[in-house]
Parts: sequence; structure tokens; C-alpha cells
Amino acid sequence: MIQNNIKMIWRNFLKNRVYSFINLFGLTIGLSSFILIALYIQYELSYDSQHENGNNIFRIVQQQKGNMYQGTDMSIATPLPLAESLKKDFPEVLAITNLDVWGGLLIKDKESFAQKGLLTDKHIFDVFTIPVLAGVGKEALEDPKSILLTESLAKKIFGKTSPIGQSLLYNSKETLIVKGLIADPPKNQHFSYDYIVPLDLSSEYKRDAGRWNSNNYVTYLVLEEGTDVNSFQKKMKVYEEITKPIYQRSGFEFFPEYKLQALKKIHLYSKVNHEIEANGDIQYVYLFAFIGFIILILASINYTNLTTARAAQRAKEIGVIKVMGASRRQLVYQFLGEATLFTFISFIISLILVSLVLPTYNELIGKNISFSIFNNGVLVLTMFVIANIVGILSGLYPAIFLSKVSPEKALKGNFLKGHKGASLMRNVLVTGQFIVAITLAIGSIVIYQQLHFIQNKSLGFNKEHVVYVDYWEKEIFEKEAVIQSELLNHPKIQEVAFSNRLPFGINSFGNVDKWEGNHDKKQLNLYRSYVDYNFIDLFDMELVAGRNFSKKFPTDTSDAYILNQAALNALGWETAVGKSFDEGHVIGVVKDFHSQTFDQEIEPLFMAMRRPYNKHFGVAIMKISIDDFQNTKEHIEKTMKNVVPLAPYEVKFVEDSYNQQYKSEHKLGQAFNLFTLLALFIASMGLFGLVSFTVIQRTKEIGVRKVLGASIIRIVGILSVDFIKMVLVALVISAPIAYYFMNNWLDDYAYKIDINWWVFIMVGIAVIMIAFVTISFQSIKAAMVNPIKSLKTE
Repeated sequence: MIQNNIKMIWRNFLKNRVYSFINLFGLTIGLSSFILIALYIQYELSYDSQHENGNNIFRIVQQQKGNMYQGTDMSIATPLPLAESLKKDFPEVLAITNLDVWGGLLIKDKESFAQKGLLTDKHIFDVFTIPVLAGVGKEALEDPKSILLTESLAKKIFGKTSPIGQSLLYNSKETLIVKGLIADPPKNQHFSYDYIVPLDLSSEYKRDAGRWNSNNYVTYLVLEEGTDVNSFQKKMKVYEEITKPIYQRSGFEFFPEYKLQALKKIHLYSKVNHEIEANGDIQYVYLFAFIGFIILILASINYTNLTTARAAQRAKEIGVIKVMGASRRQLVYQFLGEATLFTFISFIISLILVSLVLPTYNELIGKNISFSIFNNGVLVLTMFVIANIVGILSGLYPAIFLSKVSPEKALKGNFLKGHKGASLMRNVLVTGQFIVAITLAIGSIVIYQQLHFIQNKSLGFNKEHVVYVDYWEKEIFEKEAVIQSELLNHPKIQEVAFSNRLPFGINSFGNVDKWEGNHDKKQLNLYRSYVDYNFIDLFDMELVAGRNFSKKFPTDTSDAYILNQAALNALGWETAVGKSFDEGHVIGVVKDFHSQTFDQEIEPLFMAMRRPYNKHFGVAIMKISIDDFQNTKEHIEKTMKNVVPLAPYEVKFVEDSYNQQYKSEHKLGQAFNLFTLLALFIASMGLFGLVSFTVIQRTKEIGVRKVLGASIIRIVGILSVDFIKMVLVALVISAPIAYYFMNNWLDDYAYKIDINWWVFIMVGIAVIMIAFVTISFQSIKAAMVNPIKSLKTE
């Protein structure tokens, strides 16, 4: 039986190559898309699942109700004494650790390596699962002069030589001995690192000991199995009795409350400040899952329509089989077997295709997903089951439809007539395909427009032709004047400035309670930007009142402030210049600029000259002519290295770093574009199947019309009008759906585009053109057939 079915499939495939290829291609595209999306979902859901105690590991987050910063009052920052107190006070805390992640410089034989380091204590090994490949792990962190290297970093520095016992210079200060070799942290972990060093090496560690308001660390703990998380959080309120008086003495209005956040929820559900690395979003997982199922359904609909459309060409086969005594059940089994086997072949091709396109797919979505039949056995088995279900469901209707045809009608070849209910269902299915395709197309354009708006909207500062170099060495600050002079000697460098941050992504935040007229001692939270004399001019910021910082006024370095307009409004001032503010007075007001991403309103901000405590790090910023950029880049790096020879300096464009803030949105836009094209392609194939079906039904009508003198254009028009109506119905239905969902997506932005009516018209015209080309291909073919041949069909 199986052998016979395979023969029948092969013969039908050869006899109807075009239909068979379209059917196979459509199913393969649908299954491949579904598998790729399933791999993405599996990867996202797998974050932090590799740790043995994963279900009982929690991160402590701090909430200061009302102290809003970047859209939330939650932060991962915790004080150093909290971990020790929790371990001592609560027996259900089995292990707890503090950590911090910072960039560091490792030097070996005058070669430097800028890497990401994890500063922590020995208990990190009690909380997380970190395989030790050589040497020691936990014990090494008891020695402040030790370092643990990941396998990849060890190879990078030492090659094939064993790193154990080797020495490295850390941040040009400490000589550390490599005590252990550890496995690279998995890519699906919410924080990464290249090496681990003792927390003692943190510049703030000694100062923060015993300070409950330090908030410079991230704390993770392991709770005893079965611990009630809500009850434990209530117990942690005891620490508010310690922290509240400390914060009050410092003049704060907001006080910390400590809460637990499950480790496995961090990547997809966390919406807190100061994350170690950018997280994912569960909404994207839901979106991808929805699109995956939709594309699979679209492909299944295509199979059903194309198989039914081909039924007339198999009429005599069905009639003969029935005359020979085959029962209806046997025919159902045969057609279901064909569908299942066809889907199985498509599934095998899909697995091969997924393996080939996975690197490109990873680049598209910004992930590091791996795939093999052996390592993803459960997923492959699940996909195989789903493929079989798709095969059965796709072939069920054609099987039932074809098996109930009487031998007489089958042999006459006219059994497709009179099935209005079936025709209505096919029309509804194809219309549904276009509803999905049009909705995705509109969404794709709206996302593109919003990203274009973000990239091109006036930010209040000029980011074009501006480059910068990050630095973490105090030697740079001490020789800023020399560096500036040397940089300006290059003909392509026009201006040079130094600051602690670029004008966007400013993360320094604090409160002020001293300003003229604040008799009630209210507090105002402001973003803080520490700059130099040239910063405002370099970025072409507009001063709407007062003046810029100037060397003519020596006190500008200590007590001068420039406010933005949002700060002026928050203070309730009509004018600001000359008024007292914080530890000095206001000298100017700068026009509002976007210091944060577009999902946030412009908040109050002040600028001040850099203070002694923040001069050990910053950015050197240059406005350049982009002609011969490579030469300019080399000059900048050489100038910086003349001060700190072993430090690696990288020249970056401000515009590139600005766009990096919207990386996830760009990935979403690219994914939308891809799935929109696939949905349109599959919907067009579905329309192709329906047109084929209709042409077969109306073959004799076409012949009669040609005999009566109808032109090919006239016949194409007659055949096309009903299908164009279907596309128009799909457009009318999809337009409000797309508007609703995209309007909700845009609501996440404080600054956004309006969804224009012409988007719907443009998409409608494009889809109608695609549909018309698809319809015309079959219609013209049918209209050009000799009418004598058409009239012989019955």
C-alpha cells in the first residue's frame, strides 16, 4: 500500500510538475519558517536554564516608589552589606553573592586586551553553575591577586600554552596570577564575561563596606526548596528600618524596598534600570509564535486549494479506482497518505534548508542559535509531529471531497460543478491569507516609518560627522589639553571636546533640593551631564538664554550650571540665568534635546563642568570631515596611545552608537519585512490555486466566449474581477486590524509618527498588483487555449 502510494505521488509529481513544485515549495517555506521561529522561541525561553539551582535562584531588585528614572522606579543596584545580612538573618538563604560587571584591561608582554570582567566573591560558584576546566575556581577568589580566565580568552592571550600560573597586569595596576580556567559563559545567559576577579579589586569595594546607600552591586541568592517567595520578601522589609534613616539623613524623599526576581524571568520579563546587558521581551516571543503559526496555516491552506484544483485532472483515476472496487475509506487513506508523505518530504527538505540559512537568520535577529538533529532532538520530534498534523489536516478536505465523488461523475470529469459550499470555503481561506499578508505589510511600513522618524528627527544636537573614543584612564584627563592640541593639528578634525557621556543615553541621575524659591525644600530629580567648554558648540546645541561655559570665568568649573528647558519648567521659573541652583548658579538655558530614547519624554537635565570624582573616565569627541576617514582614525588612535600606549582605543561614530539604541526595533523591522514577503508569497500561491480551480470549472464557458468573439483581455477581466473583489475585502478587513495593533505598538513611544491613510492605499495597490499578476498568469493561459479543446472538456 505504502509502495503504491509512493509510486502514485511520484507519477503525479512528474505529470504535474508546476503544481507539484509550487505545492512542495509552499509547504517547505511554511515548515522552514515555523522551525526557524520555533528555534528562536526555544532559545529565548532557555535563558539561564543551565544552572543546577536555576529554579531557586533569585536576583534582588530595589524599588524606590515614586523615584522614576527611565520609565521605572526599579533597579538591580543593591548595597554591599545586604548580602551578608541576608545570609546571617535567614536560614532559608542557602547561598548569596554580590557581583559587578565592568570592562577591564589585561596586559601580557606589552600586548593589551580590553575585555569584560566579572568582579565577585567566591560564593558565585555556590549560586551559579560555572564549570572549572583546569586549576581551581572558588578557592581562587579568596586570593585578591588571582584571576580566572574563560577558555576563549585564555586561547586569545596564551594560545596553546597553559594559562595556569601565568601573570597578567590588570588595569595597569595589579599583577594577577591565573589560578583557573573556566568554561565560556553560555550565550543564553543574561550576563556575560571574559574573566573573573575578586570583588576586592573594585575601586569602590572598600569604601562601600558597611554602606547601606552604596547601591553599586548586583545580588543573587539561592533559596531553600519550597520557600514562599512572597513571605520572604515581606521578611526583607526589616532592612527598611536600617536604610530609611540613612536616606533621610542624606536628604532623600525615596527609600528602598527589596524584592525578589526569579532568575529565569529576567531575560524576557525584567523591566528595571541598570541591567547588566540588554534583555529580550516576551512580547516578541508571542509575536514570533503567532507569525509562525499563521505562516504554517497559510501554507496548509495552499496545499488544500492546490490539491482540490488538481482534482479534475485526476478525475478518471478516481473513477477507475472506484469502478475497480475501492471503497471510500481506501480512497481517504490514499489521499491522506499522499498528503502525509508529501509533507514528510517537505519536512526533510525544510530541515536541510534551516541548517543552510541559520547563520543568516542569526544575523537577522541578532542571536547565536545552533541547530542539529541530535542536539535539538526534542524540537525536531515536535516539529515532525506538527508536520504530520499539517499533512493530515491539509489533505483531509481533499481526501473527503474526492473520495465521495461517484464513479459516473468522475469518469465524465464534471464533478467539480455545483459545490458552492466548498467554493465559499476556499474563497474565505484565500481571503484570510490576504488579510494576514496585508496586515503584516502595513505593520512593516509603519515600523519602517517610525525607525526612519527616530533616525531623522531633530534631536536638539548634531550627530553627523562626529566620532568619539571612550577612555577609562585618568592620564587622559591630565593631558587633555595636549591631546586636544595634537588632534586639532590634523586637517580633517575641526573641533574637539571631552565629556563624561555623549548627549544621549545619559545615565547619571540625582535629586536637587536647593534652588531659588524652593522654601519648602522640595526635591527635583534631574539627569546630569558633565561636559567641557567645547561640548555644546561641537554638537551645535542651541542656547536659548544666557551663555556657554567659558574660560573667562574661572568659577564655571565649580559652581556654574546650564539647564534644559524641561528643567526650567519643572522648577517653575520663567527665567533662570543668574538664579541660585544646587551648589552654584545658572549661567544658561539650552534648548531641549533627546538625552534618552524616544519612548521617554524629555526630562529635566543640567549640565556642569566635570568634577574631580568623575574625571577618570569619559569620551573624547571630535567633529571631522569624513574624507580619508582611515587616515583620520589612525591619527586619533595614535594620539590617544601616545598618552597610554597599551590601552586599546576604538574610534566610533556617534550616529552608529545612537542607532544601536534601537537595535531590537531594527531587528523587529527586518523580521517583519521577511515574514511579510513570505506571507504575500504564500497568499499569492493560494490565489494561484484558487484561480486554477476556477479556470478548470469554467473551461467550457471560456471556450464558448472565445467562439462568440471574446478577446483574451475580456476573458482575463471576467476571470479576474471576483478575485480582485476578494483582495479588496481583505484590505477593508485588515486595515482596521493593522491600525489597532500598530497604534498600540506606537504608544510605547513618547515621540512617534501618525499612521497616514496613504499607507493603506499604497499597500492595497501593491497587493492588488501582485494578485492581478498571479491571476493573469493562469487566466491568460486558459484564454489562449484552443476553444475546440475547451469545448471537449465535458
